[in-house]
Amino acid sequence: MEITKAKVTKDNTLVATYTDETGTITVEGKNLVTNDLINAFKALVPHMAFLCEQKEADGKEFLEDMPDNIDSILEVTGYTVGGDGDSRGVTLTGKRFLKSNKVLNLNAPFTKFTDENEDYAFQFELEQAIESCSYEVNEYIFNKKWKVVQQELPFEEQAAADVQADAVPEAETAAPASPDIEAFQKIMDNSKVTIEVNGKKIKPRSGRHKTTQLAS
Repeated sequence: MEITKAKVTKDNTLVATYTDETGTITVEGKNLVTNDLINAFKALVPHMAFLCEQKEADGKEFLEDMPDNIDSILEVTGYTVGGDGDSRGVTLTGKRFLKSNKVLNLNAPFTKFTDENEDYAFQFELEQAIESCSYEVNEYIFNKKWKVVQQELPFEEQAAADVQADAVPEAETAAPASPDIEAFQKIMDNSKVTIEVNGKKIKPRSGRHKTTQLAS
């Protein structure tokens, strides 16, 4: 399978043509292209400047010598690959943004990738850039590598309600009965012994009174 033609539309979707064992197929995508694909096409801009002899390429020796704002001056929107073997090459299509806010359409001459007689110093770099574009086009067509558009969902703002805990009544805890205290109390009630505590004399209780539990 080979990508032979690709174009990014003004709506940032993709139209591409490829060939396989069944023939030639053209695909018109409805989904937005990714930043990876856009950046791959941007890498073709310096080649467009050199091949179309734009003033930004005058006196430049390397692709990296383009001005920083080159992407706002030139744009590559598509390419077409043709030929076989040493005759294999590409035609770039794009546009130049004029100061009058008009657009000048550009078509670079067909440039071969490996022909030694080709008068272009960056044949290898051009072929590599096209391969990068074709990879991203392939990802778009067959692996659904599309740009994901996130929609903002409205949220209703609600004032936080004051939350107050219900009052919890204090539990009444009965003092546990002590077996030793109960036994001592019974002995005292049945005896005639007078006990002195802190200088005070305490007599045992008489009669058959109910025993009160003492808290320990």
